[in-house]
Amino acid sequence: MGVSNVVLLERDRLTSGTTWHTAGLLWQLRPSDVEVELLAHTRNVVSKDLEEETGLHTGWIQNGGLFIASNKQRLDEYKRLMSLGKVYGIESYVLSPAETKDLYPHMNVDDLYGTLYVPKDGTMDPAGTCTTLSRAATTRGASVIENCPVTGIQVTADDLGVQRVTAVETNYGTIQTPCVVNCAGVWARALGQMAGVNVPLVAMQHAYVVTERIEGIQNMPNVRDHDASVYLRLQGDALSVGGYESNPIFWEEVSGGVRLDDLLRSLPILCWNL
Repeated sequence: MGVSNVVLLERDRLTSGTTWHTAGLLWQLRPSDVEVELLAHTRNVVSKDLEEETGLHTGWIQNGGLFIASNKQRLDEYKRLMSLGKVYGIESYVLSPAETKDLYPHMNVDDLYGTLYVPKDGTMDPAGTCTTLSRAATTRGASVIENCPVTGIQVTADDLGVQRVTAVETNYGTIQTPCVVNCAGVWARALGQMAGVNVPLVAMQHAYVVTERIEGIQNMPNVRDHDASVYLRLQGDALSVGGYESNPIFWEEVSGGVRLDDLLRSLPILCWNL
């Protein structure tokens, strides 16, 4: 948008947190038309624009995406998603169990009603994407400062009593700025508290498993089962399998009695002078 004096403050090193083991999956179809447009834009940036601009590869792999329906209601939802995709020019197909078997021979389709297949879905490498984004940003005038903990956010009230950000504090100095973007991920709640803002987020433990080599799995699409809350991500000649538990363990409950604000001390944020 033409803002060139942006500063990214990173408490450690870029991708040293949860980024390196993020799944990096991109599914283009969502029930919201706004999300569909955002995802289409993201796909273009990751698969084409960033590489053309920086000469670096984001690690994009277009192996397709497959949503599986184990009941009629879910299949009906996928038919509606396919219709929505047509409006935005997203290629997708509702497949029968037999067609799904032809596409993905390793899959047991005996209990499936059908699947939704999007050939141009895929996977990006999280670290590679972050590196190319950083390169593109710095080329356009942004600054990335690593190993720079954020210790506080200064807020003052204007003549109308509205609280406004005036500066960001670090161990190495203070940045005067009227604008802060909270991009601290799971730590966004603690960062918001520094500015007196309540961010309704909570961190949860999440497990994933990487299989051994599976013969013939190469180039198979990524799979998602919304009813079971499980995804299967192609990882070379193996699969990375992740699930979202129905009884999650919250981070505060497993932090060994250590206060979150004591653990943080630093948070990745964006700020700029307008």
